[in-house]
Amino acid sequence: MSSLIPQTFIDDLLNRVDLVDLIDGYVPLKKQGTSFVACCPFHNEKNPSFHVIAQKQFYYCFGCGVSGNAISFVIEYLQRNFVEAVEMLAARLGLEIPRDGKTTKQKPSKSLYQILELVSADYQQKLRTDGKVAVDYLKKRGVSGAIAKQYEIGYAEAGWHNLEKKFPQNIKDLIATGMLILRDDNSYYDRFRDRVIFPIHDRNGRIIGFGGRVLQAEQQPKYLNSPETAIFQKNRELYGLHQIISQKKAITEILVVEGYMDVIALAQQGFDNAVATLGTATSAYHIQLLSRHTKKIIFAFDGDSAGQKAAWRALESALPSLNDGLDARFIFLPQGHDPDSLIRSESALQFKNRLENATSLNKFFFNTLMASLDTTSLAGKSQLVNKAKPYITKMSEGPYKQLIVDELARITHLDIDRIQQLTTSEEASPPMHSKETITRTPTRIAIAILLQNPEILAQCVPQLDLKVVDTLQEPVIKELIQLISKAPETNTAILIEFWRTKPEFTGLTKLAAWDHQVPESALCNEFTDTIHFLAKQQQQTFVSKLIKKSRDEGLSTTERQQLQAILQQRHQPTEEG
Repeated sequence: MSSLIPQTFIDDLLNRVDLVDLIDGYVPLKKQGTSFVACCPFHNEKNPSFHVIAQKQFYYCFGCGVSGNAISFVIEYLQRNFVEAVEMLAARLGLEIPRDGKTTKQKPSKSLYQILELVSADYQQKLRTDGKVAVDYLKKRGVSGAIAKQYEIGYAEAGWHNLEKKFPQNIKDLIATGMLILRDDNSYYDRFRDRVIFPIHDRNGRIIGFGGRVLQAEQQPKYLNSPETAIFQKNRELYGLHQIISQKKAITEILVVEGYMDVIALAQQGFDNAVATLGTATSAYHIQLLSRHTKKIIFAFDGDSAGQKAAWRALESALPSLNDGLDARFIFLPQGHDPDSLIRSESALQFKNRLENATSLNKFFFNTLMASLDTTSLAGKSQLVNKAKPYITKMSEGPYKQLIVDELARITHLDIDRIQQLTTSEEASPPMHSKETITRTPTRIAIAILLQNPEILAQCVPQLDLKVVDTLQEPVIKELIQLISKAPETNTAILIEFWRTKPEFTGLTKLAAWDHQVPESALCNEFTDTIHFLAKQQQQTFVSKLIKKSRDEGLSTTERQQLQAILQQRHQPTEEG
């Protein structure tokens, strides 16, 4: 099926996609030198060994050996097949996939991000011109025009076909973004109708979806989000984070709440550091994402049992990040209040005092575990250790884990070393991908240099004897040289993709990430010397074969002439300048 998609389109797709942006949407990356790093999403590890190299549009894990390009990541991480992966990446970029072998030059339509930007602008315009009911609702909730503008709040008017009429040329993209709902009979209608609209931005400021709040009590559901799409994954985004980042100031703390209006109401009262999850529990991904921007996170939840459970899930998600210096705290709101209602019923100073007196994670941790235990008894102390063990084992070794162990030892009066023994995971580490050692050979060195640094070919050409290259019997090297010669601006990701359906693909993917130990300053000389060495080695093998044949059975006239020509050429004196 993949053959129906032209290779030229796939190359163009890989040339346009931003691998760092793609992977960062699923695995938070941190800049480190020329790479972006993270803990590998393909095996469990506590120290980051997963590297994404923007220049090569290629990723590699030094821990388990997994590697690939954007298509590989979608296939392996999101469990898509090849065609689905290409379709997803094309949709992100607004590219139409040519079918049935048609290779006409691609004219990209607007990307999904651009479409949603236009839709958002239309919703905002509607709020100003036709949204009195929405404006009245916002005023009633105490939302000013300045805050509405800051968060780009809009209005989706009543009616089933407004977007279809407004953007008739973009129906397919509106369906892809979930803005239009497709019926079984292939007709479609607007997802958001008669709702206040809250654009959801990614941390780069691009609109990736919307949330809508009803204006009529009988309308259900009360809150409605865009569905999951190629650019929007609910459990990996946080409403309001973009607005915090765009303030361009030090972020001392971030407050995590549960709804759009909580974020808006807090911003209205001067607390412009709140984010909201999008109908999902706080995940480890959310924690990693937030910890890139602040070292202090305060979770605000309802004081009921549901709020306690939500807080505990947030605590579990935060455990792996605590040794990095993260300070996680919790506040529980009075019965019947959410942050929106509470901030409007008490002063900003009172709410600030709540934040300053937030419960620390370690206190919440032990208070929760000890709630139903009698820790004055031996049985209660034993039960506390057993209840704490699965959570402590989730934490990587470091100062915070040690402090938790110290606290547990103090409560139970057990020796710290004994606590550490009891809370050490007995589970075997999950199997990793086998990381094979690659033997250095001239052929592998030449292939690896070209795969990883295709730009050096132009520098090497003056030193290469093209006749020698033509005689090479290394098909991969010859193919690489031809591919790079036709497209000098190519990169590692595109070169690897050429072999995806061929037997060489796995081996070449490994060589694309292999440490060939050749310094950058010597790449060109090493490559040309290696090519000339391979050519001489190939020629020597051919000569030895002919000499052996001449002894055993004799040579044909053509073979005799070939042998004489080679030997004559070898014995010609070299010119000295």
